[in-house]
Amino acid sequence: SKPTPQEIQIIHNTITMDEQEPDILSRLPLELLLYIISFLPFRSARLTPFVSTRFRSVWSQALLVAHSHNGSTEDISHGLSRFINDFDEHNPSKNTRRLELHFDKSNFLSTILAPNNVIHMRFFSGETKKYESFCWRLEINDLIPRRVNSSGFLVKTLCLDSVNSSTHEIISSLVLDFALLENLKICGCYGLTSLVIDSPTKLIHLSISGCPQLTYLDIRSCKLKTLHYLGYLPLIKIHEHFNLTNASFDVRQGPSYYNNALDIGPLLLIIKNSQSLTLCRWMFEELIKPSVSSSWTLFQFYKLQELRWIDNSMNQENITFLISFLKLCPSIERLFITVDSNTYSSKEEVCVADNANKHRRGLSNLELVKLEGSKNKEDNNQLILALQEMVEIDQPLLVLSSLVENDSDLGLTEDDKRFMFKDTRMNLL
Repeated sequence: SKPTPQEIQIIHNTITMDEQEPDILSRLPLELLLYIISFLPFRSARLTPFVSTRFRSVWSQALLVAHSHNGSTEDISHGLSRFINDFDEHNPSKNTRRLELHFDKSNFLSTILAPNNVIHMRFFSGETKKYESFCWRLEINDLIPRRVNSSGFLVKTLCLDSVNSSTHEIISSLVLDFALLENLKICGCYGLTSLVIDSPTKLIHLSISGCPQLTYLDIRSCKLKTLHYLGYLPLIKIHEHFNLTNASFDVRQGPSYYNNALDIGPLLLIIKNSQSLTLCRWMFEELIKPSVSSSWTLFQFYKLQELRWIDNSMNQENITFLISFLKLCPSIERLFITVDSNTYSSKEEVCVADNANKHRRGLSNLELVKLEGSKNKEDNNQLILALQEMVEIDQPLLVLSSLVENDSDLGLTEDDKRFMFKDTRMNLL
């Protein structure tokens, strides 16, 4: 977390004093400085480098235990488990929050025990090599009741970065003991082609990003409420039904599969009751719309309040797809549109006919529309006209649009030029 204003002021004062006067703390023996830091809470200990010049060099030593380890996967997992289970916030000899585990001269693992039951684990490699592909299964034994000890670090959030073919088994072994894990974040795993998440009862939040080779995602977690995915859209298999409240599929790079192999049905059911949804137009165009076209009058995103829509442009064809989707969202209040010209677009000819026209639905709750990245003012105006037709005549609607073209003729001040606010009942952008 960020320092508070009071902490920032303390940092400023100590730095100023450090530049003007001799630093008394820096004259203390190294062992005594380490002993002092060991009593500090993590949040306060992070600020010690600003207190004295010597603290700047001993900060890492006080909160870091470095080990060289060339053992088996099991040995390394046991070493990590001991580090986590032996943690005691109130014992100066056991409140070390950072571990560096060196496998060899160029590869090591950094583990940080952060506040609020969060663990950050990142693997570092000094060699630039081609990543070997691997399949990964993460199974969490959350069905087995676990006695919570007064000591030890209780893991509820696990952030994994740069796991690879050589290290994924270490994590698989370790997470077996994280029975109370609720939040899992995975990023930067190059070479990962298949991922299985098996957490029957506890996992609530799942986030995956930066895994460009991932082509298959298997989820068994009936309590999941948040799913954020960033990258190429893989084949997704859902074993048990669950209702997401927050679903994000930033898959502007396109699909990682071919020949329409993805069965959208189970995925559609878990996002149907979402309150917040991030979606790319191509995903609706190629997967969702064909799936619900036969039951257009029945299928709706009843609970959706916030939609983040990603597209490569706002031309008339793409606007039609957006309006078509909005007619499935009777409760929507906020619409955020991101135009990214690099977003994937279907190469096949797709019918744009709006099957919902004969079942026209108004957006009586829509209050805010924010458009970013669109460089075509005419397209922007066409979008607003299309939205106007879906809202009530006396319904206030706030439209925010980034200004990317010449605006000298609009008479705006510099502060106004970041966004322009207009009431669409009266004016266009």
